[in-house]
Amino acid sequence: MKKRCAGMAVVTLLLVAFGIGKAETDFHGVLDPRNVGSGTVIDSVRVTPPGTVYATPSWHGQGMILDTFDFPNLDAWPTKLEIYAVTNAIVYTTTINNPKGDSWYFLQYLNPNAPKVKFYGAGGGPAVEEPRTAVEPLQRLTVSPSVVTGQMTVRLQPVGPGRAVVDIHDAVGNVVRTLECTAGADGRATATWNREDGFGCLVPEGVYFCRYAASGVAVVRKVLVTH
Repeated sequence: MKKRCAGMAVVTLLLVAFGIGKAETDFHGVLDPRNVGSGTVIDSVRVTPPGTVYATPSWHGQGMILDTFDFPNLDAWPTKLEIYAVTNAIVYTTTINNPKGDSWYFLQYLNPNAPKVKFYGAGGGPAVEEPRTAVEPLQRLTVSPSVVTGQMTVRLQPVGPGRAVVDIHDAVGNVVRTLECTAGADGRATATWNREDGFGCLVPEGVYFCRYAASGVAVVRKVLVTH
């Protein structure tokens, strides 16, 4: 009897280690664009835990049409969400701490007609067919320092072959500079930015967004430029 119990314990540990039989949480998002007629796209969402960014390029809405995206099952309900939304080529970042299920949250837009999102974890719901790519955001793209008073360094783990490019957007979504990253022996690519735009002029002080997008993966980092 002792040997049999010990054997069952080993099997149980193996099942847990490989994620078999582990409880999972359904996780779905709903976008209500309200009356932003130009349309809204949720470019990507960082879900913590596990701290993973999911690319959601087809999660969008027009007019008053609701749109739903089904995330892969999670081990637990998230404690933090970081939502990167794009409207009129402007990137907006919304952070939701301890999100409540089936509760609406307005995206952080610069106008009172902001779209809103909610998340729920019960039942299925209509899925939007689109590519889903999980990346580790803290490893995929890093910038240092985040408060830029001189030169900033960008470090990137590229996705697939091709050019490793990081676009720098101003607060209204314009691309002020495109950085060509140089690959190193470790596979990571780096570039530096000296606060100049594409014409060699210093950009105005303010918030800027460093964005890398390739093969369905999109990662955004926010920096503050001061002179």
